[in-house]
Amino acid sequence: MKGSRHIFFMPEKERVPMPGTDVCGDFMPFYHEGVYYLFYLYKFCIYYTTTKDFVSYTDPEPALICGSPEDQHWHIGTGSVIHRDGVFHFYFSAFNEGHKDIEGKFEQVLMRATSTDLRSWTFDPDFFVTPDVEHYGNLHWRDPHAFWNEEAGFYWLAVTATEKDELLHRSSCTHIMTSPDLNEWTHSKKLYAPRMFDSQECHDFFKIGDKWYMIFSNLTRWWETRYRMSDSPDGPWITPSFDDMFDGRAFYAAKTVTDGERHYLVGWQGIRMNMDDNAKYQWGGSVLVHELVQRPDGTLGVMPVPAVEQSFDRPLVLDPEVHLGEWSGTTRITGIERYGFGWQELVQLPQQALLQVDVDWKPGTGAFGWMLHTGGDKLEQWCQVRIEPERGRLLFDRSNKFHDDYHYIEERPISLKAGEPVRIKVIISGNIIVAYANDVALAARAYDFPTGGAGLFIENGEAVFTNVEIRGNVEATL
Repeated sequence: MKGSRHIFFMPEKERVPMPGTDVCGDFMPFYHEGVYYLFYLYKFCIYYTTTKDFVSYTDPEPALICGSPEDQHWHIGTGSVIHRDGVFHFYFSAFNEGHKDIEGKFEQVLMRATSTDLRSWTFDPDFFVTPDVEHYGNLHWRDPHAFWNEEAGFYWLAVTATEKDELLHRSSCTHIMTSPDLNEWTHSKKLYAPRMFDSQECHDFFKIGDKWYMIFSNLTRWWETRYRMSDSPDGPWITPSFDDMFDGRAFYAAKTVTDGERHYLVGWQGIRMNMDDNAKYQWGGSVLVHELVQRPDGTLGVMPVPAVEQSFDRPLVLDPEVHLGEWSGTTRITGIERYGFGWQELVQLPQQALLQVDVDWKPGTGAFGWMLHTGGDKLEQWCQVRIEPERGRLLFDRSNKFHDDYHYIEERPISLKAGEPVRIKVIISGNIIVAYANDVALAARAYDFPTGGAGLFIENGEAVFTNVEIRGNVEATL
């Protein structure tokens, strides 16, 4: 079997050289009758896999196959699926790079396909929307996202576009088209143009309670999925002041899906070129799903998918071994090292594992968290899921970062207070590491590390670790 069909779906086995068109990206999730259909870009076409729990996935199948170099849909790009009166409508981007600068032709066009079963699709020759060059630039015209706007009483189609004659790399905007029935579409308005990004791509719009949310991705500065919030679909669209991302810089093109009760955020976690820890993240990777949670102030956080957590059903026996610092207790573990680094090893890791702990720390403590993939008599190898409470940071660190260009620190902001314990959960699957601190996530990769050991660490302070648990499950195919 190729790739992974367990938790972190991927159609092809990760290998050197990679990535390329063999990886998947830009997931377009859709829920129907108890099944999540995850459509995604693959080899310039759209394929799909299905899941009922985000744990096990079916083998991939083709949905929309790209055309020839003479066709507008020579390459197929991101879109969305919507259902009305027994018919599923797939709005998608149709690329033909050969059409660039040719009179009467366009590099990017919006197209549509229809289906009655979500599996067999027919291209609709009557839906062919070229860029509105009278009102917009001709750089982006893609990533159509269709949704029902209950407040307007119309279907909306959000389109990635660019403003005319605006600042270089700051002209991306969101254009809206409207329809009463998914048949007749009308150009409506420019909804959002912050003049901050080169691309606001892979849009998603949804409502939780009385709040509207807009998600988009941007690669102007780094890979990132961001969101805005509003009391109305017409805006104004407010940027959350503390944090407007869901994960780190390896999580991209995320869109939401709901079963009517829970909301999930489905994106891809990037892979590093040539499976090298010191290489850059590239386009595409493996699926990464978070559960969305709405905070009391209306901002959004993410948590592990409950079914994914429950799939780790084999508790591992902990065998504590103190290496540095003062450590005491078994069910309530106290770690003290006021002037440096201390750690205690707990277990040898399997290939797939879930680790969780609640941590309460003394004010002024520098850092604490999980040690992962430890090895060597002198701790020659290690990874860390690291909380720095005074600096308000969740970080991922590793031991093989010396003397190289690391590109950036993998970190997320988090608001913490001493006396209010933080719950840290970590999911490991091969080279994938996904950490959660309360409702803040950070995904990373660690290619050059045997599984090794796992334990707890403390730096420049004191902390109490409770509810320590490490569980394994059936190994995935990687």
